[in-house]
Amino acid sequence: TNATSEEISYRIENQWEEVRVLRNQLLTECDWTQLADISSEIKEAWTVYRQALRNITTQSSPFSITWPVKP
Repeated sequence: TNATSEEISYRIENQWEEVRVLRNQLLTECDWTQLADISSEIKEAWTVYRQALRNITTQSSPFSITWPVKP
């Protein structure tokens, strides 16, 4: 399209915000996996997944996110 650089920046930032919202929702859904009474096997598998979620924002484009798979 004929979008200005400001419009492109705005769209990119909005998309990153949507990614963060979904990422935070996914983290909240698996908070239970880090409780003290959860076995270490389960906790370790989910810890890797949760770290991958936190690293989402280091990907190059908010329009082509590679989401981690739940254990």
